[in-house]
Amino acid sequence: MISLFINSFKVSFVEQANTFIYFLKRLPILGKKIPDNLYKRTHAKLIIGVIRSILGVFGGFIGKVIYLGIMIILPSYLITHDITKLQPAFIHIFFFLSLVMGPLMKTIILDENNIAAFNMITLMKADARDYYLGELLYRNITNFIYFVIPVMIIDLIIGYTPLRAIMLIGEVIAFRLIGEWLQLFIYDKTEVMLKQKGLYMSAVIIGGLFLAYGLPLLGYTIDFNLILFNSYVVITVLGIGVASYIYIWRYKRYTQIAKVLLTKENLYNIENIKNGITFATVKIDEERMSREDLNTKQYDEKQGYEYLNSLFFLRFRRIMINPIKQRIILIFILLLIALYFVFFMASKRGILVNTIKDSIPMLVFIMYSISTGERICKAMFYNCDVSLLRYAYYREANVILSNFTSRLKRVVIINIIPALTLCVAIACIIIASDSSQLIKMIPLFLCIICLACFFSIHHLFMYYVLQPYTEQLTVKSPLFKIINTVMYFASYLCLQIRTSSYYFTTGIIITTVVYMAVALIVIYRVAPKTFKLK
Repeated sequence: MISLFINSFKVSFVEQANTFIYFLKRLPILGKKIPDNLYKRTHAKLIIGVIRSILGVFGGFIGKVIYLGIMIILPSYLITHDITKLQPAFIHIFFFLSLVMGPLMKTIILDENNIAAFNMITLMKADARDYYLGELLYRNITNFIYFVIPVMIIDLIIGYTPLRAIMLIGEVIAFRLIGEWLQLFIYDKTEVMLKQKGLYMSAVIIGGLFLAYGLPLLGYTIDFNLILFNSYVVITVLGIGVASYIYIWRYKRYTQIAKVLLTKENLYNIENIKNGITFATVKIDEERMSREDLNTKQYDEKQGYEYLNSLFFLRFRRIMINPIKQRIILIFILLLIALYFVFFMASKRGILVNTIKDSIPMLVFIMYSISTGERICKAMFYNCDVSLLRYAYYREANVILSNFTSRLKRVVIINIIPALTLCVAIACIIIASDSSQLIKMIPLFLCIICLACFFSIHHLFMYYVLQPYTEQLTVKSPLFKIINTVMYFASYLCLQIRTSSYYFTTGIIITTVVYMAVALIVIYRVAPKTFKLK
């Protein structure tokens, strides 16, 4: 088993090095300087593989920190509003997410999407039992390491000792082994894979989230400190975890499991499903198109690409308008809730008005979340550009700029609709609460409109400069994913900004104007090289 694990690690090491080289070659400017023959340079690949492995270790720690921060600490703080009282809520949420949901949802052995297992067992004819046992040990050991340091740091903040952190993560690993045993035992007796059952997964997810977050919100926080750190409970849980691993160790049908699960058909079907999900929201049933959708007479006076885009946005308007309707309905519901407080809880009016006045930094994240720019770009690629990009004339600079400006107008108009709705809703709340404050809300209204324009430009700019979608309907631009992640965190970090609404609004307006000017220049110069079918 040890020799197989070492060989598996070598294969994974080389694969990660190749993946990292591919990633570097996809980066602008730097990618052109990396030669293709780097793939076969052993020493260079060894160095790259080491760098990639180190980054993977840091990524493992960062992933756990993000998980603990966003999924557990932040909700705990929002529930308690006191960082010194996080302990009960923290351990309550951690228990249901990490010790209940995780083991019931995840599996290493019964994972039909495990490409590494397919490569080692099916292609390289490795022993299935040895591979699975080695993989199970490796993942649980690395999970323990990645988890224990962040939890130790958090525990010092909320009042735990390092020993308690080790005990807690030890129980997490034990529960993971118990969950692996449970799913393997059920499969062995019934040939049923629990994670493939939609009803089971839905029940686990909905039930787990309700128990983790719903109970504390309702005022019922279970104090798991008395349970999880009881020495008898710890010994019992660890003992059951060891017993579960012994069952897994003695299990005999790994070869049969590998033959059933690790097939090209399973892997390709899953990849096709993933690709389909990427564009599922922008597909349209042509048979359900109405006559109005196909009526082109209203655009007879238009010409060229303005005519093309007018027809596109006419025929596929449902894809773009339906999300806008959903956002408007949500804003209207929130407006009714706010008006209820205004009219029936007069003491809350001042708090409500002050909250709205201080909410400008929050608007960055809100407007980022309700923007439909990325969805519209997917619709344009799937329903139009994937076909037209095969022709050279469609990739010429003047054509690209003409298309961009024509589409930008329409995307901005679409995103302005929920922005204006939000402005009207806020105005209604202010007028009903304290109409004298309405003039002071003008910077907030301007900020909402500018942010709607900014994110419309941003998504369209990213689409034309990076064109992240491939002919096979996948997303394989690492820079696109990185920028999207950075934009998400930048929008989230704006929640922490504390400054005058006038300064913040001025900054947003300047940023939007400059960004649009830069976008037009960069698209004209760069897009003819990057806006292509990949």
